[in-house]
Amino acid sequence: MNEMINERKGSNMRKYTRILIVMALVLGILLLARNNAAWAGFAGDIPQSDPTQDHSAVLPDGTGPGSVKPPPAELSTCEDGVHSVGGTSTLKVTDLAPGYCISAFLRNHAFALGRIPDGAGKVLANITFVRIFQHGKLIRELPEADGQIQICYAVPPGKQGQIYFFDFYGPRFHERTGQPAWEPLDTTLNDGMACATAQTTGSYALIGK
Repeated sequence: MNEMINERKGSNMRKYTRILIVMALVLGILLLARNNAAWAGFAGDIPQSDPTQDHSAVLPDGTGPGSVKPPPAELSTCEDGVHSVGGTSTLKVTDLAPGYCISAFLRNHAFALGRIPDGAGKVLANITFVRIFQHGKLIRELPEADGQIQICYAVPPGKQGQIYFFDFYGPRFHERTGQPAWEPLDTTLNDGMACATAQTTGSYALIGK
């Protein structure tokens, strides 16, 4: 009888031991899962580096690297205002009539377009392509009665510059023959800014030396 009681007690002890081991394993798994989830949540808050992005921007107070993003290199607007194109040029749109929209984008100044007049110098900043639309259709020119567009560039320190126009889209309107060259525009210079009217669909550049 005592042997049976002792055997039953031993069996119960082994059962309790197995239960304790299982409970310890389950508790360990739960703790590990919680720690992993907490780390995942923390890691998700860390900004991931993107090699395609420009990380040279500074904080608004100028203290160092920050998350301030440069203006987009492409612009599309149907409203009045001063609009930056990639931080390189600005378009000032005023009195724009309903139905008109302006699109602009940048291309590297090394992009070969036409001939620069002798003695004019070289392209000093990225070229701005301006396109004018009326009810979704690309048009040659914005009538001044329907709005005004002014393009401006900051002239680099120690440089002299003037804004030039290149009739890049002329063939599309069957209004260009031969190989065009950059044509100088009437340019106003004020506080280091060069500005000119940009009523025509085409390419605009700051050229100087």
